[in-house]
Amino acid sequence: MAEVTAACTQPVCEIGKCLWAPIARRINYARKLSKNWQALCKKASELGIKRNDIVVEINIMTMQKTSTEECDAWRTEVVEMENKIETIKQEFNVEKKCIGGLCPDIFARIELGKRVVNMINDIDVLQEKSKFERGFLVDSAPAIVEKKPGPDSTLSTSAYNTLGMVLDKIRDESTPKIGIWGMGGVGKTTVLQLLNNTPEITTMFDHVIWVTVSKSPSIRMVQEEVVRRLKIKLDVGESDETVASRLFHKLDRKKYLLLLDDVWEMVDLAVVGLPNPNKDNGCKLVLTTRNLEVCRKMGTYTEIKVKVLSEEEAMEMFYTNVGDVARLPAIKKLAKSIVKECDGLPLALKVVSGALRKEANVNVWSNFLREMRSPATSFIEDLIEKVFKVLKVSYDYLKNTQTKKCLLFCGLYPEDSNIKKPELIEYWKAEGILSRKLTLEEAHDKGEAILQALINASLLEKCDGDFDNHVKMHDVVRDLVLAMSSPESGEESTHLVRAGISLEKMPEEAEWKKATRISFMDHDLRNLPESPNCPELLTLLLQGNKNLEVIPETFFDNMPNLRVLDLSHTGIKSLPTSILKLDNIRELVLLHCYELKALPVGMISRLSQIAVFKLTGRLSSESTAIVAKELSDLSSLSYLDFDFQRVDNLQYFLQHSRPWKQRTLTVFGLAVGRDSNEVADKGV
Repeated sequence: MAEVTAACTQPVCEIGKCLWAPIARRINYARKLSKNWQALCKKASELGIKRNDIVVEINIMTMQKTSTEECDAWRTEVVEMENKIETIKQEFNVEKKCIGGLCPDIFARIELGKRVVNMINDIDVLQEKSKFERGFLVDSAPAIVEKKPGPDSTLSTSAYNTLGMVLDKIRDESTPKIGIWGMGGVGKTTVLQLLNNTPEITTMFDHVIWVTVSKSPSIRMVQEEVVRRLKIKLDVGESDETVASRLFHKLDRKKYLLLLDDVWEMVDLAVVGLPNPNKDNGCKLVLTTRNLEVCRKMGTYTEIKVKVLSEEEAMEMFYTNVGDVARLPAIKKLAKSIVKECDGLPLALKVVSGALRKEANVNVWSNFLREMRSPATSFIEDLIEKVFKVLKVSYDYLKNTQTKKCLLFCGLYPEDSNIKKPELIEYWKAEGILSRKLTLEEAHDKGEAILQALINASLLEKCDGDFDNHVKMHDVVRDLVLAMSSPESGEESTHLVRAGISLEKMPEEAEWKKATRISFMDHDLRNLPESPNCPELLTLLLQGNKNLEVIPETFFDNMPNLRVLDLSHTGIKSLPTSILKLDNIRELVLLHCYELKALPVGMISRLSQIAVFKLTGRLSSESTAIVAKELSDLSSLSYLDFDFQRVDNLQYFLQHSRPWKQRTLTVFGLAVGRDSNEVADKGV
């Protein structure tokens, strides 16, 4: 019986144990609720800290990396857990009040305790998930556009007008390649920045890629910038060809907009690895350059020139930057003059207005203007550092010394001059910048090519309308040229230039001695020094000085290398005998010297190297006959402009002039009679 009882008791005990375990667990839910709640809060805090650390790292790497989908899902679960804890916290607070008021609902307490324990387990699982064995960051997909720092708020209407023209061409399927060109500091990069930041662009392309090219770029440099933009990882030692292949496959069948800023030489897109933009693939190229020739080499379909600002826009930009001080009665006139010196160049306006911002001292403004008008001796550091250096890059990039010399020569003309191209080319040839072996026709072709290269490089400007056979130089470029050709610059040529301004005092003797070129063109010059020492002087331009009546007898004594002399439109009545010492003179110009009645006897024949001779005035009949005979003896003559007054003088010349008979006199203006055209012929 005892054995039977024992046998029955054992199963009952086992059953009791089985029944007690869940009961005990439920009792513990209620009994340990407060303790478990504290544990839950601690684990929740630890989970929140973990989540925050991960979010901080994601934010730090936001430009290069993005979180994985696994991480995003985990963060969502953490948020859901925090919401659950916030909900259960309210229930726990209610439960605490019930216990304090001795009205516990044991079953509700058990249920609450169970949920707390389950949430502790869930947090443990979330903590385990947060280890992210494969990491929680991956390379983020490149943004369609990388925004550029926006230009300042003082942008002109012109900048937005140019942007509008570029956008129109981008919308046009027939123009896949667009060139933006103009001189340094005119605002080309600003237009490109505006384009890059235009919201419409993000809807038109899969990728917008900006590459600042600058001078002497390598294919690899361009590749690396595109690789960085597209977030492609390169293996060590990959060749340019391999990188090009990877880029091509990355961009194949993608619509991209390539923005190339500051291009100086052709960039071969195929070698870089970029699919050629065309109307079939929808890709586009927009480049900025100072040189129109670069646009042509890059195959642009349209070229948009960024021009300088109008006077009104320039004044508006200046006033905005400087402040109301520029409108003060004592300063307003000075401000207008300073803006005029900037000649509409945004970079110059920005630098100058920054230097004068809120400056109320009139003397400071007066001194600033004086320095701007004397660029060769200017001490305006910002102007030199931030404007001249930008423009000098264009000069340095000119392909040969000859082209550089031609540009420097243009600085001899007054500010805002319309420079006659034939006249300029004749000077170049006579001085020797262009080879003397060239015929005038060949020199003309060569000179035109050089001028076009300077126009394309945005260092000269083409004149339109009635001045289509002229060029002009931007005032700030001229200032740079004068600074480079000053004695302090160290450049090859040294210029003494007072063209187009009033001469307060004659330059010092040392300035004459150093000069290779001197220009007092279009001046109010009345007197010249007696005998300046000019051993290096090649060109002397004195034309346009109507009040200059007398040239001292010994003036030309110390100019052994002078090759170009222009005395046109002066009031001179005679030439000094010292002109006979100009053994190397090749061009002598005496146009519209109406007070000149005679030349020194034997002068023309003594100056045997003259190739260009121009004289229109009122020489006496006797002097004209002598000059006509002497001109016949010149064997180097290739350009003649002269009034023979009488038919027999002309006939003598035609019969005896070797250049005429050998047809090496290729440019001529031959007249008979001061006011008639009995014979008026001109040939080239």
